[in-house]
Amino acid sequence: MEQEGELTFAATPQHRTSPRAAAAAAAEAAAPSWADVPDNILVRVSAFLRCRADRAHMACANSMWRNRLPWLIFPNTETPTFYSPITRRYHRLRLLPHDVRAARFCGSGDGGWLVLALGSRNGYALYNLDNGERIPLPPGFRTARNAQFPLVVRAATLSGAPSPDTPYMVAAIVLAASGNTAAFWSPGSESWFSLGGLRRMRPQDVIFFNGGFIFVGANEGVVTFWPVHGPQGNVSFARVDYDMQLREDYAEDLVFVQGHGMMNRYLVGSRGRLHMVVRYIYDDGTLTLRVFGLLVTAPATADVQRPRATWVNLGQELDGQMLFLGRGCSRSFEVADYEGFQDSMIYYLDEEHMVSGALHGDRRLCSFTDTGRYDMDEVATAPWPEGLYPTTSDNAPPTWWLH
Repeated sequence: MEQEGELTFAATPQHRTSPRAAAAAAAEAAAPSWADVPDNILVRVSAFLRCRADRAHMACANSMWRNRLPWLIFPNTETPTFYSPITRRYHRLRLLPHDVRAARFCGSGDGGWLVLALGSRNGYALYNLDNGERIPLPPGFRTARNAQFPLVVRAATLSGAPSPDTPYMVAAIVLAASGNTAAFWSPGSESWFSLGGLRRMRPQDVIFFNGGFIFVGANEGVVTFWPVHGPQGNVSFARVDYDMQLREDYAEDLVFVQGHGMMNRYLVGSRGRLHMVVRYIYDDGTLTLRVFGLLVTAPATADVQRPRATWVNLGQELDGQMLFLGRGCSRSFEVADYEGFQDSMIYYLDEEHMVSGALHGDRRLCSFTDTGRYDMDEVATAPWPEGLYPTTSDNAPPTWWLH
């Protein structure tokens, strides 16, 4: 009989392990992990899989394989190619439908998805490079005042890889009358829709970050739209406008622009923080890049509901990271996860320049000559990628193939 305050324990018999079983367990524990398979071996294996669906299945075979670095796509209506930063090799993009080869790439999403402007008038689609899946997009958008416009997408991003089981959306910077504004599309919508109020900030980039679509303007203002999905598939938005305080050297940058320089701004999420990369372009070439972090504080007074924010210069290093820049598709990666890559390096694309006077049929040629990398430690740009790569395209600027 148990006495009050006492605890009794039943003895647990100890399992006896044979020497052979112990050796087998030790060997299993010491076996190399699938996570340690070198990236170059995975790329070589995938090269033997000519079917894009097989490559997609291979990518799902082991969740421990780290995310691959983006591949750089050089569009062309006849011979599109892509470049792998890990293997440093160029590959033909075979088996693409003709209308995809002729399309303008407006944005990239994880899982091999692209936002395409097709050759047909105002035709758009989501297209998956891994398996060939296609999702048509409406050709027009509706403004906040219910005016209808044909769709002209400048840049686009996705909230996630399209899936029948998980809600997703596409956000874009679109041309409206004489300026740019934001537009959104969700599955089931007959047209894109705009919430208005962004034309004054002249949006330059959009990103899906921490559950919201964030836009940055030429004035470096920031607006966030938080989508809320209803039970019947309807979508509403919570909007946050920030009380932006100009950074200290913003006036100096205005002098650069007035001297015929150009500044492009990109948003990228990095270790849970939002960064803005400013790219300074002069005489058709990138001079330098600077990285800023968004610092958000409480409203200045009780009468002001908007949170106060400013961009803070992060200096000349990225603390073990590298960035891949592209409108709507910028990404950050930890350098330690990828052998042979250098800290504080920023890879950028030639998204602006056309070849003066050169035409291919009725199309003006896009230039790739300002594609390169920027070393923040050395404060210097350099051509990238290595080797001989296409210098022009007859249909679109380069973009990233995200995995």
